Amino acid sequence: MNSQKMQDILRFLQRGGALRMLLGKDVSADLDVLFRYAKQLVGVGAYGSAARLFKILTIYDAWSFDYWFELGACCQADHAWVDAIYAYGRAAQIQISAAQAPCAAGECYLACGNKLLAAKAFRSALMVCGEEGTGQMDIRRRALVGLAKTGCEDESNTD
Repeated sequence: MNSQKMQDILRFLQRGGALRMLLGKDVSADLDVLFRYAKQLVGVGAYGSAARLFKILTIYDAWSFDYWFELGACCQADHAWVDAIYAYGRAAQIQISAAQAPCAAGECYLACGNKLLAAKAFRSALMVCGEEGTGQMDIRRRALVGLAKTGCEDESNTD
């Protein structure tokens, strides 16, 4: 591969392109098989193995909310808080209407002892959830419980 072609590929990836886009064929079925297998590994508690598969999936498709969110959940289950926070952050960037990502990140920040960032994450989840009765009651409840644990219970405080 010549230098110009390599530079073009690197520039494409740096601008947000995904490896899946470069393959030139539809690999959705193959990625789905890996995703389902990783979910099976999660089901039996093999979080490290599942996380490795989810990392591969995020390399192939860096724009998949599900891949990033599931990677975060595996890292959280393995107490790899920093990796979980990063993965949840990527998931939140992809789908900002998904309150479960900042809520889960808040739980990880809390586990690390970072109450300030935990409170911010929980407040973000509450903002995304909106008012009561929007169908996200479980996430809202988790965020309120987490916010209470930070000692910053005023959900309107935006620091």
